[in-house]
Amino acid sequence: MNELFQLASLDARETVPESELFPLAELIQDVVQKYQLRAERQKIRLHMPPPGVLPFVRADIGLTERVLENLIENAFEHTPESGIISVLVEPAGGHVSVAVRDSGKGIQSQDLQHIFEPFFQAGSAGGRARQHAGLGLAIARRITELQGGRIFAHSEPGKGATITFTLPMEQPVPNLPEAGV
Repeated sequence: MNELFQLASLDARETVPESELFPLAELIQDVVQKYQLRAERQKIRLHMPPPGVLPFVRADIGLTERVLENLIENAFEHTPESGIISVLVEPAGGHVSVAVRDSGKGIQSQDLQHIFEPFFQAGSAGGRARQHAGLGLAIARRITELQGGRIFAHSEPGKGATITFTLPMEQPVPNLPEAGV
């Protein structure tokens, strides 16, 4: 029920982001760490490769955390035992891109265009019973768009799915010397 109220609040524009400057990579590392015990229990490898130097973003920390949690929860829902969930962070143009990739069954091409719609549920991994309302990705989309970002999905059936969201950068990434120069 809480998700339904949050989605209604976002749709009615009652939720106003409280933007502040923060290092997105640190927030992501904290959220990934929070899910490590669950990953161990479910025998899933959850990892975040070191992101390198990233700029700060100006966004609502709590809402951004909610987006990331929803994407990781979704990845757990679709990743089988011994699977892998990766969280990748990198600058992309004037944005920072955060991708949550799972090694589940993937999303059928006809479902890709609908996964961010409220109550939509693509097929579940391994025949597991789904115990949610199908609102997590719809909430993630609303929050991301409210903060000036984008969210999109890529999948190949049988090879997992990647859900990516972007947030505008606050400052450009500094130029780093190339290796061997």
